[in-house]
Amino acid sequence: MMTRTRRLAAGLGAVLSLTAAPAFADEAEVHYRMCLVHKQASRWEQAAQECREAVRLRPTHSAAHFTLGSVLRQAGRMEDALTAFREAARLEPRNGNAQGMVGALLIRLRRYDQAVEPLRRACELQPEEASHWSNLGTTYRRLDRMEEATNVLQSGLERHPNDMALLNNLAVVLRQRRMNEQAVILLQQAIERNPDQAELHHNLAIALRASNRHDEAIPHYERALALGRRGEGLLFDLAVSYEQVGQYQLAIETYERFVREVQSRDPAAAQRARDSMQRLRDRL
Repeated sequence: MMTRTRRLAAGLGAVLSLTAAPAFADEAEVHYRMCLVHKQASRWEQAAQECREAVRLRPTHSAAHFTLGSVLRQAGRMEDALTAFREAARLEPRNGNAQGMVGALLIRLRRYDQAVEPLRRACELQPEEASHWSNLGTTYRRLDRMEEATNVLQSGLERHPNDMALLNNLAVVLRQRRMNEQAVILLQQAIERNPDQAELHHNLAIALRASNRHDEAIPHYERALALGRRGEGLLFDLAVSYEQVGQYQLAIETYERFVREVQSRDPAAAQRARDSMQRLRDRL
């Protein structure tokens, strides 16, 4: 008698576009393919169950371990996802995706020292994937290994010159190394190629403000806001820049906006902004 699992698998044949007969090579593959169907439909619990059954039946099924990690990550179960990705990487040590996901999960879990080696391997195995370079650079930055972060991100940009994450991460590293002028040049060149990227404008505004070039920073803060960039720090910094160039009324209006956004959860920051407003009103 056909089991319920096999009946369901047969019914999913059209969805999976599998034309070979028999449709599935073995019972583990039946469960793995069903996992993929559930995953595509965002049915995370069912997908996880099917992947677990697949790896129970065939513990060396590296693709099922990897997919289980993806499903658990989507469900917010980061430690369990890390275990699954690590098993996929153990089974296939030259799988750049698996190494990269191990590193990415360790970043999410803030275990930066452990993330270095899998991400370094991912860059070696899969240099065409920009996220590996970006994640490794982020890891070095979090570990305060700034020169290594700079080198990795520059290497990534040599391969992926228009990748936004790499550009932004390198700009952050350069700013933290007090290399503001280099960050400005990098971001200006990036904006020429990608004029509607709010994060680039925001980062350029920060670098210009750090160089006391407030008049040049203001249009980029404004452009970042116009493009949908949000963040209380952006508003406060813009208000400070307005103040520095003598546009006191605009500074007051921006501080007021900042206060409205933060007063319920950060009264101290709201009060600092009110103090700045009062000081400016005394000047008007």
